[in-house]
Amino acid sequence: MTVVAAIPAYNEEIAIGSVIARARQHVDEVLVIDDGSADCTFKVAELMGATVLRHENNAGKGAALRTAFKWAMDKKVDILVTLDADGQHNPDEIPQLIQPILWKEADMVNGARFLKGHCLHVPRYRRLGQEVLTFATNMTGDFKSKINDSQSGFRAFASNTFATFTFTNNGMGIESEMLADATGAGLRIKEVPITCRYDIAGSTFNPFRHGFSVLNSIVNQFQRKHPLLYFGVPGFICMFIGLVLGFWTVFGYKIGETFWIGKALLAMTFILVGIFGMFSGLILNSIALYFANIKNGQ
Repeated sequence: MTVVAAIPAYNEEIAIGSVIARARQHVDEVLVIDDGSADCTFKVAELMGATVLRHENNAGKGAALRTAFKWAMDKKVDILVTLDADGQHNPDEIPQLIQPILWKEADMVNGARFLKGHCLHVPRYRRLGQEVLTFATNMTGDFKSKINDSQSGFRAFASNTFATFTFTNNGMGIESEMLADATGAGLRIKEVPITCRYDIAGSTFNPFRHGFSVLNSIVNQFQRKHPLLYFGVPGFICMFIGLVLGFWTVFGYKIGETFWIGKALLAMTFILVGIFGMFSGLILNSIALYFANIKNGQ
């Protein structure tokens, strides 16, 4: 079994060396995807014995993972492990991460930071943001059991999963997208507890901007996957509000009050928006089902 650790890196010259050194103890090869770094990430990774692929410009984590998975497919790697370059993940936990794949219990293993009391010292604002994003991801996917940590970058993949992932998201929303792709393909997903350090520099991205970016990505995924819910439910609510306002306007006129033009216009607006939303949901849902049947060969 060939096991490779893939590490997307962007300006991580300080931490990347130790991450590579520790990961090499548990895998056959370490692959670093230098995503347009402006520092010496590339040189440090090469000095530490990693195979390095470089992006000329910073394209995002999703693009780096796309490069890693394509390389793994070309090299016929058996198991691909992904972890972050900033030192937050513990490479010594790679054996427990790949164990379910070796034992044929899972196709994909997600390292979860919040199982069995791990990572209890996560900053509150980070934990809250992660819980919100995990909830949104679980709402989007068809998970047999709920995912506990949707934003973990510490994962293991069997070779049969490599072609599953679409990598349409180049940014940090890729973690949720990969889970959605995996569940859509019916892959067996298992979570194992991992530790995570927050006493280091951490992400180079603003956590709030990062969170909103990921949430926007999840909403877009939900829109594509469940158009009837995304458009139809709000459309129904709008139409219901419009009908209530309309009956209220008619009732007021019947009992002798003046005709409320403003309320009538508001009612018509809500009804039209509601009808448009419901029909949009029905049409897009039919299109989604049509392409899903084509994909499944039906």
